[in-house]
Amino acid sequence: MRNIFTKRVLERFIKQAPELESAIRSADLNLKPTLEDPFLMLVKSVVYQQLSGKAAKTILGRLTDLVGELTPESLLSKDQDELRSVGLSRQKASYVHNIVEAFSPNGFLAEYGTADSLSSLSSDEICKLFSAIKGVGEWTVQMYLIFSLGRLDVLAPNDLGVRKGVQILYKLNELPTPKKVKEIAAHWSPLETVGTCLAWRTVALEREGREK
Repeated sequence: MRNIFTKRVLERFIKQAPELESAIRSADLNLKPTLEDPFLMLVKSVVYQQLSGKAAKTILGRLTDLVGELTPESLLSKDQDELRSVGLSRQKASYVHNIVEAFSPNGFLAEYGTADSLSSLSSDEICKLFSAIKGVGEWTVQMYLIFSLGRLDVLAPNDLGVRKGVQILYKLNELPTPKKVKEIAAHWSPLETVGTCLAWRTVALEREGREK
């Protein structure tokens, strides 16, 4: 998959947010969407919640050993106690079952099992649909929209990294609230993903500068 931050996209963003031109030109933004199916991504996101990458990878491996390929059908064949046996907490096992039921043949997301099936839906529609699953938050869906689908119109105002990045980019004295981030980013539309990723990149570059 090609980098979604093409020269044309970046130049258009700069016209909308000229105050960020210097930051954009030095950030070297690069994002190649994975096009991962939503069911698999959401299950993984629940497993990884509040765990180190190593611990989560171990649990995910055990889960795969237990059921084989991770599909609604394979996971639906296991009850929550069996899911907990691989290291999932009671809450996470419940959340996984909620995702399974949503994407099962009779579930309300049954028709949206692949990335391609979401092409006709807006980012807001996808966010509302997936967030309706108990255990799946808005932030998780936003990350899917950005990194898996490569949507260009996604702002993640509640993300701490985005808030810190906006603070640096706009030289704010205090960490902006999510509401303030939305206000500042209003003129980024419909290319909010550029600003979101620029904020993350800005924080990373500042950290690298401090470590030198």
